Amino acid sequence: MASDEFTTRIASGYATSGAAIGLGRGMHDGTTHAGAVVQIPVAMCNRHGLIAGATGTGKTKTLQLLAEQLSAPGGPVFAADVKGDLSGVFDMLTKKK
Repeated sequence: MASDEFTTRIASGYATSGAAIGLGRGMHDGTTHAGAVVQIPVAMCNRHGLIAGATGTGKTKTLQLLAEQLSAPGGPVFAADVKGDLSGVFDMLTKKK
C-alpha cells in the first residue's frame, strides 16, 4: 500500500465530527504518518472497551492518554488497575488543574 493511500484510509476511517480523543498516528512499514490521525469520538467513551497487548506495547501509556483527555474538561474517569501502573496518574491530572 502506498504511503498516501495509507494516510488517506486511516484519516478517513477515524474521521469524526464533534469532540474527539486523539490516540496517535498510524504507522506503516515502520514509519509514522502525521496525517494518519487515529481518534475516537468522546460520545463513544461511555461504552465498554478493552486494551490488550503484550508487555511493552503501550497499554499503560494508552490508558494514561485516555484518562488525561477525558478528565481535562472535568469528566469522571475510572480505571481498574490491579498492578498499580496508573498510580501516578491521579497526581499528574490534579496538578494540571
